[in-house]
Amino acid sequence: MKKIIYIFLFLFPVLIFSQDFNISSYVNKNELFENEYIKFTIESNQNLELRSLRFSDFNIVQGPFTSESHQSTYINGKISSKDEYKSTFTLSPKKTGTLSIPPIDVTYNNKKYSTNLINIKVKEGRQNSNVNPNIQRNNKPSQQNRTINNRNKNLFAKISASKSKPYLGESLLLSYKIYQSIYNSSSIQITDYDLPMISDFWTEIIDPPNGKQWSQNREDINGVRYLVYTLKKEIVFPQKSEKIKIPAFEVTALINKNPFSFFNSREEKIIIKSNELTIDVKSLPSNAPSSFKGQVGKNYKLSVNLSKDEMFVNDALDFDLSISGNGNLKELKLPNIDIPKDIEKYPAETKNKLKITTSGISGSKSLHHLLIPRFHGEYEIPAIEFTYFDIIKKKYITLSEESRIIKVNKNGDLNTNSENNNYQTIPDKEDVELINQNIRHIKENSTMYENKKPLFGSFKYWLIITIIPILLLLILLIINNKDRFKNQERIASKKIKKEVLSKFKNAENHLNTGNTNAFYNELYNGWLIYISDKLKINKANLNKENILKSLEKKKFSNELIANLTNILNECEMAQYSPIDKQDAKKTLSFSRDVITKFENHG
Repeated sequence: MKKIIYIFLFLFPVLIFSQDFNISSYVNKNELFENEYIKFTIESNQNLELRSLRFSDFNIVQGPFTSESHQSTYINGKISSKDEYKSTFTLSPKKTGTLSIPPIDVTYNNKKYSTNLINIKVKEGRQNSNVNPNIQRNNKPSQQNRTINNRNKNLFAKISASKSKPYLGESLLLSYKIYQSIYNSSSIQITDYDLPMISDFWTEIIDPPNGKQWSQNREDINGVRYLVYTLKKEIVFPQKSEKIKIPAFEVTALINKNPFSFFNSREEKIIIKSNELTIDVKSLPSNAPSSFKGQVGKNYKLSVNLSKDEMFVNDALDFDLSISGNGNLKELKLPNIDIPKDIEKYPAETKNKLKITTSGISGSKSLHHLLIPRFHGEYEIPAIEFTYFDIIKKKYITLSEESRIIKVNKNGDLNTNSENNNYQTIPDKEDVELINQNIRHIKENSTMYENKKPLFGSFKYWLIITIIPILLLLILLIINNKDRFKNQERIASKKIKKEVLSKFKNAENHLNTGNTNAFYNELYNGWLIYISDKLKINKANLNKENILKSLEKKKFSNELIANLTNILNECEMAQYSPIDKQDAKKTLSFSRDVITKFENHG
């Protein structure tokens, strides 16, 4: 046991010092008045001696104040460590205008490293400490809530997109985040938030890794470092070429102004409002080939495979077609295959292997046909084309596979009709022997003569007399069964309800295993399927505004609308804030009751 401890103690420093060196710098704000101070921090994973630092645009008022932290973890037999050393300075500007803090250069293990240049905007005048333009207080004296908008530099919410000018149908990543300055010591607890369900986009929500919540991370924006809390990430595909506005969202949170004091802590309820975001969607070029069916993306590949190109009559042939790439593969329509009519084609088997990440939807869609030729000869499988718009090359790309020839040979015994082959091979006319003039080939050229016999008493006459009562009988059957035809929509709705209840059952299974995040995700998807069918709203237009309008139009009660809204909000909230298992059980039971009330409404 002692040997193990000695070995661990010997290896531990090696593990620590084997980590890659990194250094960065940041400030607490990049805009200030000439009478204010800023905090400037240099952070690295190794202990450095920062001597004789000088700044041409700033005076060092205090510092450096140094701090360090060490963290080691042991997971699955692997030891990892994280060290953090900070040196913080208090600086005052020497003048007004756009000033800069130059990069800090250091040498470590004979290699040079530098931090980034940070620009600071210094304004004339003095800050009015009594008025903060970033805080809008509620006029109601009984409420202590305040609204913080996205102009606040210390705490704000933000919607960001990976692209501001995508093409029609191109994927982009939308992120909904809360930013808190790393210098802000107040602790924040999110109690509720209302994220927009956007219109005119095909939307796919990205699940956090391992089915858990998004982890807290850090981001630098214009030299200022923030703690970042991610509420949701989603891949969206614009469905029309124009400027599409994504509305702001609001977050309700509790802030503890003094989290380190048990007796003096002051908790305040705030509402954080994000920015609005406008996406300028570009049209696709007008010279699209006829084989273009709307796919926009990159790295597409087309693959066609035949199991053999020569075979016997009634042998089975496997035909496989696959398209892979990165784009809206869920909406991908595979090309139609024109199989010769003398080859029997069994229904296609389709397979989807798709993965949704922050890079978009990638993977493949494939189909498999079982083909059986019933006659000998040569058959052509026509060429296959697939066209997509490449977002990197910014042009249409056509992928194609050449036509294939299949040679089908005769079987050895033309009259074979075994238990394993229910089809009897039919000989061609050249194989028919002329016997005693009794069997002749069908003439290919015939001369037609006018038939002047009257209709009455003829075969046609009796055929018409027979058909008329049959038609009348069919009409009577249709009239008597019209209700059955009208109920097709009701039958389809029952299938949807069955699918939704199956989703609820899956959610209950996740809940029983303790996976509340997967529970709420399954419950949320079930509700979206039900609402889309019940209110006849396309998935791309499924947002809270459209849902509420449709519910009010169909005259659902205010209580029922409020119940549905609460369930959807709780499902969205669960992606960020953990919810008690008992509360989740109540939500599941409540969801089943609400669906029953929806069904009773008609």
